[in-house]
Amino acid sequence: MKQFSIIARALAVAALASSSAVALAQAAGPQAADDSGDIIVTAQKRAERLRDVPMSINAATGDHLKALGVTSSEQLEKLVPGFTFQRTVYGLPVFFLRGIGFNDTTLGVSPGVSVYVDQQPLPFSAMTRGAMLDLERVEVLKGPQGTLFGQNSTGGAINYIAAKPTDSFKAGIEASYGRFNEVTGEAFVSGPLTDSLSARVAVRGERQDDWQRGYTNGDEIGRRRFVNGRAIVDWHPDSAVRAQLMATAWHDGSDTQQPQTVAYTPLVTGPMARPIPFPLASFPVSPRSSRAAAWDPGVDFARDDRLYHVAGRVEVDLGGDMTLTSLTSYADYRQSIPLDLDGTTFASGRSDDTGRIKTFAQEIRLTGDRPSGLKWMVGGNYQHDKVFERLVFDPLITSGTAVGPGSFNAFFVDNDQRIASKAVFASVDLPLADRLVLQGSVRYTDQDRDFAGCVRDTGNGEIAAALGLLGTIITGAPQSIPPGGCGTLGANGAPVPIVTGKLDQDNLSWRASLNWTLGGQGLLYANITKGYKSGSFPTLPASSAVQLRPVPQESVLAFEAGAKLGFGRSLQIEAAAFYYRYRDKQLVGFLVDPVFGPLPSLVSIPKNHVQGGEITATLRPTAGLVVTASGTYVDTRIDRNPINPTGPYGTPSDFVGQRFPYTPRWQGSLDAQYRFPAFAGLDAFLGGTVSARSGTTGALLSGDPAVAALEDGLRIDGYALIDLRAGIEAADERWRLELWGRNVTNRFYVNGVTRNSDFTTRFAGMPATYGLTVRYRFD
Repeated sequence: MKQFSIIARALAVAALASSSAVALAQAAGPQAADDSGDIIVTAQKRAERLRDVPMSINAATGDHLKALGVTSSEQLEKLVPGFTFQRTVYGLPVFFLRGIGFNDTTLGVSPGVSVYVDQQPLPFSAMTRGAMLDLERVEVLKGPQGTLFGQNSTGGAINYIAAKPTDSFKAGIEASYGRFNEVTGEAFVSGPLTDSLSARVAVRGERQDDWQRGYTNGDEIGRRRFVNGRAIVDWHPDSAVRAQLMATAWHDGSDTQQPQTVAYTPLVTGPMARPIPFPLASFPVSPRSSRAAAWDPGVDFARDDRLYHVAGRVEVDLGGDMTLTSLTSYADYRQSIPLDLDGTTFASGRSDDTGRIKTFAQEIRLTGDRPSGLKWMVGGNYQHDKVFERLVFDPLITSGTAVGPGSFNAFFVDNDQRIASKAVFASVDLPLADRLVLQGSVRYTDQDRDFAGCVRDTGNGEIAAALGLLGTIITGAPQSIPPGGCGTLGANGAPVPIVTGKLDQDNLSWRASLNWTLGGQGLLYANITKGYKSGSFPTLPASSAVQLRPVPQESVLAFEAGAKLGFGRSLQIEAAAFYYRYRDKQLVGFLVDPVFGPLPSLVSIPKNHVQGGEITATLRPTAGLVVTASGTYVDTRIDRNPINPTGPYGTPSDFVGQRFPYTPRWQGSLDAQYRFPAFAGLDAFLGGTVSARSGTTGALLSGDPAVAALEDGLRIDGYALIDLRAGIEAADERWRLELWGRNVTNRFYVNGVTRNSDFTTRFAGMPATYGLTVRYRFD
């Protein structure tokens, strides 16, 4: 009954917001029907006005993204209520919507927020860095996805829409110079090649000098070297056939961001602890400065990551208002991400997260749109992924890297996965009455995931000797592991040639929505959605195969009610209230390994819930002035403990009542821009954005008073950031000159904190940056 009471309150909040806005609309009278500023989106795999889509979705044009200085997915916090970004200990991006994300470090896990380019999947978060190039717009869908898009996710989906080839010649160039000698350049050229063939090519390069500074020795690190390119070819042989080929490639040779040391707390103490040859306990904790860091001197920390992505799309009009669509994509991603794990100048902890992903996806769907208003879609898709990840630790000298008299300094952790996903789906829009529509969609998904992996030494025999000794102690019989062989022990304590596993699961996701159109004034909607996210196998330096068991798929039943209301161009309001009920929620907790101690690892939380609301208002009180304000409240709660809940320091824990990590309760932003005529056919503009969020944590905490002071280092304080911009632009928008500043108050803030072996470290956000951007368009 409590759950239904919460749902009722959430629906009441949305209803109150809706009724208030309807009253405003009625008072406004017959004005307010200027649709020239509407954004057309494809969130439901068909072109619709943003205000007509019955779900919580944020969209922004490519030009608006550039105006806000949004050049990467992590910066979407500036314009998407409820969106947050976190960086894992190995530097990989993780996205959250309404508190739902997936902050695991493993390369081959499916994210909680899925990412697409033109509806083509980028199924793993590491592949998404080059998506924001030469965009027409971005669409951010909130809540469980999977009935319409090809990859199940419980948090939401981000769909980047690339700018398309044009029927006439167009070109543009853009260049920026900023702090730390940041130089970026971007260009595109687009136009027809023949009467039926057109193409568009875009490139971007980013170069920046070191921005992090060693606070104990004055060294510098943090240069950026990133190049990105995309080519699109459109072919229209006749009015019934449309084909498109897209090829994307990028390379990232930037230095990895080095973490800041928060605390050194050995996992193992007493006679069983390994003697440490460095005075780690006396190394100074990092100051609260964005630029401060410490790392092993003389080591090259440049990453070597690259992606090749080819995608094809074919649409054929079959007559009778039916269209057949085929989406095909292949992506090849490789990475090498070196990192100093301990955040000190001692050679005690370094890693290199290497890996490769090959993914193929095919979708075919048939859609129909009848004059009566009936819309329908049926289809299916297939996806096959090969993911190999190898974590190289060299050296790793901690209190726990020893078994008896045998210690080890370097080892590998392998995770090899093969994933095959098959799905069929259908949806229908059924008009029930004038302005009242019932929508339904369903998807059946079957996924088979095979795993092979273990921990092994580099061939020096150190891990083999140490874990062989451990196997001998456990079994009471001599155990031997060859140098370079799999060191992970089986469930009985004996060595195994390789640890293998299978995770074969299926699910039926669905969505039902009732939508009422308020004439030309807006839309009211209520949705119920059942969603899933697949399980996975961890990448862990596990001494026991038990630690490599997979977590099962998570599921969510989501309720949402909302309103989208417009009063001409002068005011638009969007409001939503939501309640999610989770089963087997995947969160990062800790597993205690007998050798390596507490290891960050996925745990399956049996029961959880999320509730909250959000509102966005866009006001145009006078010509040239646009003000957008948004706010989100998210309350996440764990309702039942997993088996043997363990905190970051290996102590028995109680997670009930805790909020999800990386989930601020409050979040909001305010953006304003004023454009006005200046002189000689030029317009001037002034603008600024304030974004703020409350505090959160970087891990599930134990609640044990004995370690409360240590766990304070895993808390993330709230913060507010201010960005400013000003410039001049031609009245026809052919060229633009802009001065900009980001985080102009130089506020120190943190977007990632973790406990890894003996070390607690954090990642700081960028300090104040400022610069100049020039843009010119040819047509």
